[in-house]
Amino acid sequence: MKRLILTLFIIIGTFSASAESLLEKFERSLAALGSYRVDFTVTLGDATTEGSYAVSGNDFYITLYGAEYYVADGVKYEVNSSRREVIVDSAESLGSDLLSNPAQGFSILARDYEQTNITIDARAAVKLTARNGDSGRIVAVADKSGNLPQMIVYAYDDTRMTIVLDSISTLADGIPRFDRTKYADFELIDMR
Repeated sequence: MKRLILTLFIIIGTFSASAESLLEKFERSLAALGSYRVDFTVTLGDATTEGSYAVSGNDFYITLYGAEYYVADGVKYEVNSSRREVIVDSAESLGSDLLSNPAQGFSILARDYEQTNITIDARAAVKLTARNGDSGRIVAVADKSGNLPQMIVYAYDDTRMTIVLDSISTLADGIPRFDRTKYADFELIDMR
């Protein structure tokens, strides 16, 4: 009986370790790229849109829904061209999903979610369940190589958001940085 229980603990520990290692593998593979760009497609309900983000260390730049987001040195700049305004805020206000914080998205998942290995269409994947008891679930699916993420699905109650990472490429010249002169005629709203 003791041997059976010990075997079960070893098996469960193996599954947990390999699930964590998939998220760690994503982090390591992305970090190895240095500065990189991701083009993605987001589907939320019946709406689908495209966007991109670029990451260098903890800094990043996102274009999505006609807005631009620059995050560097602990400061977030949200540029809304249709309203001709720039909202400046602390980067501490970033969310924990991939599109709110692509520089740390997978490490946040590893910290805040229980992980279970699964396979989807013969690809390595991890199912994540919130440790704090929220009913939200996340599934992250690897590309064919198993080293990079290809799809992330966020499900919360009846809402489902799917992010497909269409391409991941290195950036030789680094990521775009906020330049106040580019938005000189925009209203600047500082929320810090």
